[in-house]
Amino acid sequence: MNKATLLVLVLAGGAAHAAMPDGAEFTRLRLEYARAPGAVLSWVASDERKALLETYPVDKRRFAEAGAAWLAKCPVDAKVQLMMAAAMSDLGRPHDAILYRYRYYGLMRSIIGDGNGASKASAFRVISVDEEYTVCNFLGADVRGQRLEGTCDVLSVEARGEKMELFFDASIPLKAAGERVAK
Repeated sequence: MNKATLLVLVLAGGAAHAAMPDGAEFTRLRLEYARAPGAVLSWVASDERKALLETYPVDKRRFAEAGAAWLAKCPVDAKVQLMMAAAMSDLGRPHDAILYRYRYYGLMRSIIGDGNGASKASAFRVISVDEEYTVCNFLGADVRGQRLEGTCDVLSVEARGEKMELFFDASIPLKAAGERVAK
C-alpha cells in the first residue's frame, strides 16, 4: 500500500498514527536542501514566490503550474505545499491534494516532531527563519516579539489567549547568513 492510499484510509476513519508522515524522511529532505548550493533559505523574500502567492486567489490553474515549478526549486516551502493541496482540491484533483497535504504535514512533523519549543533544550530545529513563522501559523500563534539568544531564535507569541515563548534552533540559517556576509 502506498502512502497516498494509506492517507486516504486515515482520512476515511482509519488509524491516525498509521498514516503519519515519517518526520525523519522530511528532516533528511530539509537538511539536504539547506546544504545544497543555491538553496533558497529565505523564500518569503523571493519575488517569484510573492508573485506566486498573488496568483492563488485569482487563478488556481496558473497557481498550480507556477506552484509546481516553485516547489521543484524549494520543496521545503510548507505553506506553498498546503496551498497547492487546496488548489488541487479546487481543481478536482483529490489524489494530488492528498500528496501535497502529506508533504505539508511531513515538513511540519520534521520541524516540531522532536521538541516542544518550550526551551533551548527542546527548540524546534529550522533551516530557515521562514519555517519559524510557518510553525507559528500551524500552531495558531501570533508573533508579538523576537530575540536571538545565541543560536536560538526566541519568538514571543500569543496562542489561544495564552502568552508564551517558542524556541527555534536557528544555527542553520545563522550559519548560512554568516557565509553570505563573508562572500
